[in-house]
Amino acid sequence: MELKVYPGSFIWRRISDEWLVSKAASVCFAVASLIITAITVVSFPDTPIQDIGVISRTLWGIFGALAAVSIFFLWGGMWRYWIDCDPTSRMSRRVWFAILIVGLWYGAILYYVSVFLPTTRKKDRESLGRIVE
Repeated sequence: MELKVYPGSFIWRRISDEWLVSKAASVCFAVASLIITAITVVSFPDTPIQDIGVISRTLWGIFGALAAVSIFFLWGGMWRYWIDCDPTSRMSRRVWFAILIVGLWYGAILYYVSVFLPTTRKKDRESLGRIVE
């Protein structure tokens, strides 16, 4: 058995390919992408953040913790999909490898939107077509 090591592999090895390409996983990846994008926008230095005390700091702390978990969840999930499920051409896989390495979680967001969503939606439509027929 070959041991594959990638971001979050200690968790992702325990998750099946069926779940990885499921609608539930897609929704979780979408939420993670939105949280990462939101924390990026909010964390720009010129963005004024109103501090209203302990409640505000607690909420920002929770949001920051969610962002950290989202980063590893999305990045690890997209790596797992790229390694085990990506149906694109060899050249495309090489390009996405570079984007996932250099782009980190922003590369994972691009990969999610550009590769993961279209291919999993296409599979959903194909399976729906088989059910309807």
